[in-house]
Amino acid sequence: MRIVRTVLAVALILGVALASSAQAAQFNWQQFKGTQLRVLLNKHPWQAGIEPYLKDFEGLTGIKLITEVYPEDQFRAKTLVELTSGASSIDVFMSMPAQEGLKYMRAGWLQPIDEFLKDRSLTSPDYNWNDFLLKTREAMTVEGKLVGPPIQVENVALIYRKDVFQKYNVKVPTTLDELEAAAKALNGKPMTDDGQPGFGIVNRGKRAAATSMFAGMLHAMGGTWLTPAREPAINSEEAIKAFDMWGRLLRLYGPPGSENNHWYEASSIFSQGKAAMYTDANSLWVVIEDPEKSKVRGKVGYTLFPRGPKGHYGSTVAVWGLAMPKTSKNQKAAWLFMQWATNKDQVMKVQSEKGVLGCRESVWNDPKGRAKVPADLAESLKEGSKVGTPFWNPPVVAVAEVRDAVGAAIVTSIQGGDVRAAANKAAADMKRIMAETEKK
Repeated sequence: MRIVRTVLAVALILGVALASSAQAAQFNWQQFKGTQLRVLLNKHPWQAGIEPYLKDFEGLTGIKLITEVYPEDQFRAKTLVELTSGASSIDVFMSMPAQEGLKYMRAGWLQPIDEFLKDRSLTSPDYNWNDFLLKTREAMTVEGKLVGPPIQVENVALIYRKDVFQKYNVKVPTTLDELEAAAKALNGKPMTDDGQPGFGIVNRGKRAAATSMFAGMLHAMGGTWLTPAREPAINSEEAIKAFDMWGRLLRLYGPPGSENNHWYEASSIFSQGKAAMYTDANSLWVVIEDPEKSKVRGKVGYTLFPRGPKGHYGSTVAVWGLAMPKTSKNQKAAWLFMQWATNKDQVMKVQSEKGVLGCRESVWNDPKGRAKVPADLAESLKEGSKVGTPFWNPPVVAVAEVRDAVGAAIVTSIQGGDVRAAANKAAADMKRIMAETEKK
């Protein structure tokens, strides 16, 4: 009887799969044939990975793509100028909602895709929205509206020298207390073949640039950017502890001049074998494992950002995605492109060929999807993208200005100044900036 039930269950599963495949095959990809779409892309690993396949989309749909690729600063400036004009001809653009989503949404520039996603005539049955990692879906949601699909994810993570930890018999940290203990124990220990002493830890310390990684410390301590009433919470006791620890780690166990280090400087120090630990975006693994430049390739471990004293997770979920402007005259065709670019097949190609950290769970569960990525990074990214927070940036309209205010407190802490006073000033500056930019 059990065998019969098993056979029936398998038959049912196969039947559902075949029905789904048949429905997908009947989906009308040609319904907007003859349309032309203007797509703005940031120069980025995902962009480089998807570009060779854009002709496939044109062949499948009969839609002509006009793609423009710009370096990030130029890309952001051009997108902002065009959207501000109210007469942009952009149909699809890459977007990082935690950076500009609230500003763009409140300005009325973004077209939510919720209704497109629900429309069976516009969304292929095999698209499977729930296959995207949960927190990446949340990261693409702004004030309750879904602004597009995610294309790449990264977490703030603990990156560490496996060989150094093993050599000196130090436990890999899972808590903030253990992180500081490890930094202290390893600081000054030889970490390279020439026997030169290294640093216990390296992190970003350069004002605004440090805030997105400091977010891991803030959330692990139980802090947050804003209260539920949208008042600054950056001078709460939890936030002050986070500022204090970030600065103390770099001041006591990090490189001199840490307040000048952006990701490039910090990752260079680590990849040259001069530090035991580094907390930054796990997408930097391609830099750290660069066969031509890195001295630590094959010696590095990747794990979740350590948890705080009350068990809070510090992992953040930073996502690039695709969005469309309200001014697009081809919104339904634009949704077909967004959907095609993020279907399982495209995510598999970009991730397996270029090592881009994609957002589909099924691709991460497939050995082919994990082939280019270190195994512990793959596992920790899946976990971090379930338990982490999408609020790696302050959820405000004036993100850049608030980051700079918070960054000033980070620098003060690194330099050994009055952390509480610096946090209070950051909160006051944040309140003023929000009052000036979020008037209703």
